[in-house]
Amino acid sequence: MPGPDELVPGAPAWVDLSTSDVDAASAFYEALFGWEADDVVDARFGGYRVFRLDGRRVAGIGMNTDEDPGPPHWNVFLLTFNAATTSGLIEEAGGTVLFEPMVVPARGVIGMAIDATGAVVGYWQPAVVEGFDVFGEIGGAVWFELNASDFDAAERFYAHAFDWSVVRNDGEPRRAVFERGGRDLAGIVDASRTLGADDAPSWSVAFGVADVDEAVERAVAAGAILVRPPWDLTTGRRAGLVDPTGAPFLVASDAER
Repeated sequence: MPGPDELVPGAPAWVDLSTSDVDAASAFYEALFGWEADDVVDARFGGYRVFRLDGRRVAGIGMNTDEDPGPPHWNVFLLTFNAATTSGLIEEAGGTVLFEPMVVPARGVIGMAIDATGAVVGYWQPAVVEGFDVFGEIGGAVWFELNASDFDAAERFYAHAFDWSVVRNDGEPRRAVFERGGRDLAGIVDASRTLGADDAPSWSVAFGVADVDEAVERAVAAGAILVRPPWDLTTGRRAGLVDPTGAPFLVASDAER
């Protein structure tokens, strides 16, 4: 992952949780990952808070809104240097802009859209706040992947809207990895065979932990549901969970991707 001083357009710059219960979700993630929640940054819609790890920005949390539809979920925001231009590219590529880019005072410009496959994706034009300070390490987001119902459409969309150039793996399932300068930044997986009829395409976020099995045990004890037991990859170990408010997420031992 690039450092904060190595901003890469199209790369994930921020993640936040849209939830039905900010207090319950905050308590869960603070206990699981050692995060601390700032005081309310934005009092609208039930309040928006920023999680920190050792004083560094790691993620955000806020209430579900009409502009961010669906059940509780983690949002991924991709970096842009011109949110208005990105909005136009999104529409050209077959996506739908959910709201016109909105200025967040003294921080940047935020936008959200539905991509050409039906997944919600955010975009962030930095000003004072470039994005997260913690990523690619234990306690932070370590990987971002779109579970796509239409793999080819997803690849075309992100190439046009966010200038992705990908390395494809045509195994089963097919995968495409967005890389820049030899660094893997995010991916697309062909989920057409695993998504149910009522399952919408979506982005998934994996958070780094030292021990996946131990993290799963603590998460379940705190009210999470284990939806995919720990499994091994060449890069490490992962597990799929749903937090107590209903938002899916992953824990991963491959913190240094």
